[in-house]
Amino acid sequence: MYLREFWYIAAQSRELRTRPISRTLLGESLVLFRQKNGLPAALIDRCAHRNMALSLGNVENGCVQCPYHGWEYEGGGHCVRIPSLQGSAKCTPDVSIRSYPTHESNGFIWVYMGVEQPASQPLPFPHYGETGWSGFVMKTRFPTNPLACLENFLDCPHTTYVHRGWFRSKDAQPVRAKVRYAKDSMEVEFFEERDAKSIVSRLLFPSEAKMVHTDKFFMPTTSRVDYIFDSGRHFIITSHCAPISEQETEVYTVVTFRFGRIAPLVRLFFEPLCRRIIRQDFNILKAQSEHMQRFEKPQFTFVESDLVAPYILKLWQQAALTEKGMQKEPADPIDGSEREVLLQF
Repeated sequence: MYLREFWYIAAQSRELRTRPISRTLLGESLVLFRQKNGLPAALIDRCAHRNMALSLGNVENGCVQCPYHGWEYEGGGHCVRIPSLQGSAKCTPDVSIRSYPTHESNGFIWVYMGVEQPASQPLPFPHYGETGWSGFVMKTRFPTNPLACLENFLDCPHTTYVHRGWFRSKDAQPVRAKVRYAKDSMEVEFFEERDAKSIVSRLLFPSEAKMVHTDKFFMPTTSRVDYIFDSGRHFIITSHCAPISEQETEVYTVVTFRFGRIAPLVRLFFEPLCRRIIRQDFNILKAQSEHMQRFEKPQFTFVESDLVAPYILKLWQQAALTEKGMQKEPADPIDGSEREVLLQF
């Protein structure tokens, strides 16, 4: 299910320099380039003349230039120069291609894929780049859809099996979870969660310290996991899932943490550890996706411990109806409510 009236990450800022680059979002081919003022622009990656990929061209005077006949387009998508007409008495015809609003922040370039102008800016990555906080970015292309990614990132029960020894131990424990619902987000807070006796907990989590663990989802495709300790340590894993196609998702994960003076040393082993864990998630989701393709139609069974996927689907369905004009506002009957669930992980 593609939702268009939202912001999605198309690239990291460092990827867009002097040449245009090609990106795909929601199944659409885009060309990104920097204008004269340094701001990013996003156009459909197709010259109006002969359908050539503009991303294979150059940037000239802040405009993207087609590699076939040299037609140039400014950031708003208007063709400003046709070299073959230079010196002709005819004026350049009024030719334009579709442009998309862009926003650059936190080292990322966001593109708004909707028809209407965006009413707000993208969600910032919490504490990224702030004084007293350390952080790093991981970019992973998952061979599956955003829902599968989001559920995996916010699903605790799978960690006992997929990340055994690294993030969880084999001995599952009863944990009480409180789920809170909002019209464009949801939050799960865990209580009585004991030491997992894993590599992560031994290295990073202070023993005997009180921990607050919350998992959050924000529309349309962002997850956030917080581990907060009364010792002052705080770990945040935020992932934005940018849909490329029906079975391909580019995930930008920003890990921010507060660990005191030795934070730079902590990063030396924390970053490789996070990359290993996300590789385990990649492998299980890849295996799941490949196996589902062997069947004519996938089948799913939702139980009480599946805390996030059913509500994400509900929010997406409401947003899709709103985009189609069939519903004025996405108002869910359980918006503002909460419930408790007993889990085992």
